Amino acid sequence: MSQTTDQDSPLARWALRLCAVWLAAGAVAKLFYGTPALLPQIIRDSTPLSLELTYTLVIGIEFALVALAFLRPRQAWPLFVALFLFFDFVLTTQMRAGAESCGCFGGGLKVSPALMMGVDSALLLFLLVTKPWVSVRRRGAGIGLVLVTLLLAFALPAVWIQVRQSEGPAVVDVPGGTGQTPAPPKAPDWIELHPEKWVGKSVYDIAELTKWVPEEKLPTDGQIVIWRQGCTHCADHLRELANGDKGEHPILLVQIRDDERDSRAVDAMPTGAHVTLAELPAGMQVVLETPWEITVEGGNVTAALDREHLEAAK
Repeated sequence: MSQTTDQDSPLARWALRLCAVWLAAGAVAKLFYGTPALLPQIIRDSTPLSLELTYTLVIGIEFALVALAFLRPRQAWPLFVALFLFFDFVLTTQMRAGAESCGCFGGGLKVSPALMMGVDSALLLFLLVTKPWVSVRRRGAGIGLVLVTLLLAFALPAVWIQVRQSEGPAVVDVPGGTGQTPAPPKAPDWIELHPEKWVGKSVYDIAELTKWVPEEKLPTDGQIVIWRQGCTHCADHLRELANGDKGEHPILLVQIRDDERDSRAVDAMPTGAHVTLAELPAGMQVVLETPWEITVEGGNVTAALDREHLEAAK
């Protein structure tokens, strides 16, 4: 006897809901603990939008699909199949690249791409085994409720991300004082740096840099190296720079401090009176692969080389 058109298979319904709960867990983790820097490399490289907007849309799409799974399961299940297949494709690229964490749960929990692919594939298989194309039949909630919920699924995460990124003056108590004094502005959870766009500009007019590095530390003629302490490529480059350094021009070493929980790889760097150190705020995620070496001549940036170009120039 065939199923009636207004009844769903309980197993198919729960398979879809299980997929939705798993997707919601990842979306919540990214919303509160993630940054655009943790988006998969293939997405960061291919998106035509800014990384922050891409990150916001990714979270919004995930929440929208979660809502759709409960409100309109008949329309949701094909989207979940497509999404989980896409997840498997992305995870495959991460495994080939040797990534230690997929970034699916933000920075709060590191999960290997292989483990994540196993879970995603198992959930996808469970959903397909229930044959949702014949077992999910109910029409679901009204279009008005669906549209409002989908709007909120995109709008609320976008508002929260802007709150996370908002910068405002803080105040600190002064011991023995009678009041409060302004402290440096609160750093956002993440920033994007684009050294390739600095070429041709005055080093003193680059807001991405001068916002975090005091102007008096910037060289008029010399080099700026952006590095991380746990980056093995940075370690190699700084070691070579130290071995070949003759103290002939100023060097500014700008450390990104979003990996201080990792073991230190950098074991040598240029030193001396011609070397200046600067640090970005601790814990602030920076969307930038390191190292970068910027050349400054006459106060203007004349070259900006990433790891690939630095290695090619050897």
